[in-house]
Amino acid sequence: MESDVDLIEEEENVESSKPRWWKPFWILMPISMVGSGVFSYFFLHSDFGRIIIYGIIFSIALGIAYYIRVKPSMNVNKAVYILLGIIPIGFGLYLIYGLTGMSRFLISLGSWWLNIIILIILLVIGGFIGNWIGKKRDYRLPMSLNS
Repeated sequence: MESDVDLIEEEENVESSKPRWWKPFWILMPISMVGSGVFSYFFLHSDFGRIIIYGIIFSIALGIAYYIRVKPSMNVNKAVYILLGIIPIGFGLYLIYGLTGMSRFLISLGSWWLNIIILIILLVIGGFIGNWIGKKRDYRLPMSLNS
């Protein structure tokens, strides 16, 4: 019984720590999503099926963003840091590798598969760097409510 009271008090603390723009933001997001779909259909003459697919993808991304922001956990935060390491750092390393001209050299030798292996290695290195950054920050996300 006491644990239920503690959970209610904890939820009230999270509720009170939300900024003033919190509720209007989450109300305006789906409205803007529907509005941009209607605008795209009527004024940009976009395909209706494509608008629906974009809406589904945007809704999933919105749900993930809400989950990460409101209900953070150590495992979810760790995954976010690893993904944030893979995407900008790993692809950034691969971009630097591509700009050095090594990729063109390897393709000219006929070993295009080596470029794929190097891409995977650089993405893994980016993931390790993201995990290292997360460890330094105790896997606390910058904008989470429970940090």
